Amino acid sequence: MRILVTFAVEAEFAPWRKRHDFHEIPTSPCENGFLTRINGIDVIVGLTGIGPAAAASKICDFTWGEQLDLCISSGFAGALRHEHSVGDLLAAKEILPDRPRALPDGRKVVSSKRLLQIAEACGAKVVDRFYSSPSTIRTATEKASLRELGDAVEMESFEVMSEALAWVPEAIAIRAISDSAVEDLPLDFAAVVTEQGQLSMTRLAGELIRKPTAIPGLVRLGRKSAEAAKRLADFLDSYIPAVAHSSRLKTALANLT
Repeated sequence: MRILVTFAVEAEFAPWRKRHDFHEIPTSPCENGFLTRINGIDVIVGLTGIGPAAAASKICDFTWGEQLDLCISSGFAGALRHEHSVGDLLAAKEILPDRPRALPDGRKVVSSKRLLQIAEACGAKVVDRFYSSPSTIRTATEKASLRELGDAVEMESFEVMSEALAWVPEAIAIRAISDSAVEDLPLDFAAVVTEQGQLSMTRLAGELIRKPTAIPGLVRLGRKSAEAAKRLADFLDSYIPAVAHSSRLKTALANLT
């Protein structure tokens, strides 16, 4: 069995990477691709970069020509509703882009019901919708204005799943909440991300020089994000073996009929 798990950036992946023997895939075009085996399962991790444009460009590197059984779009999200707290794991039934559009064959971008059921059994909260934003949603006021669009906001899952579902039978979006619905982000992160969707330390340093009052908030966000990443790693360590067990059982039952 081969499972693709995507994250936007290394910080989301780091705690899980430390727990397993991930090694970088050396062959082009899979730059920022990593491979390991967990409980006998081939797990490929792809780092797509931040934002829908980066994800749309990069996800093809990890899907074209690959024999994959399912895809998990993972990473951080900001809560849009008060009932979701930092560190909560949310699994979305549907992904809503900024400009809704259908896939070419008419399907919606939805998570597999089977994968959602397993996610809930492993401790995730199943929610109706993620909103995939074209840009960072920075303030609590902005989040409040988007509350009717989804339970949480992120930037990559629509593009990741749109591409993945052209190649694999099942996909799911699972995100860890890194900032609550009532808090502002300390910086405009759009100003520190490159055109390729990578966080620029040079640009970040420049922003902090211009706005040193953001430093305490950035430290707090870093702590919350680290906790969210750890909880996401805990979840994936239970979720992936559970998915594999369910798939094997499904295959065994099919062979009996």
